[in-house]
Amino acid sequence: RKGGRKHVFPLAQFVDGRPVLGISDVLSAIANPRLAWFWLTRPAPELNGRVPIEMLREDKVADVVRAARTVS
Repeated sequence: RKGGRKHVFPLAQFVDGRPVLGISDVLSAIANPRLAWFWLTRPAPELNGRVPIEMLREDKVADVVRAARTVS
């Protein structure tokens, strides 16, 4: 909506209305939010082609955060 100041958040990062576990850790590891979201939503070579946001939803937080720390 034009002129509005409402924030919009991608639904993929939520489970039952709450941010998926590990999202804040990924955002800490990848300082640029746009780069972080781009990385989270596409197959990542660091994760054998898996999509990080899907892995977070499967509770594979440690693997995703470890891989996020390698993203520059």
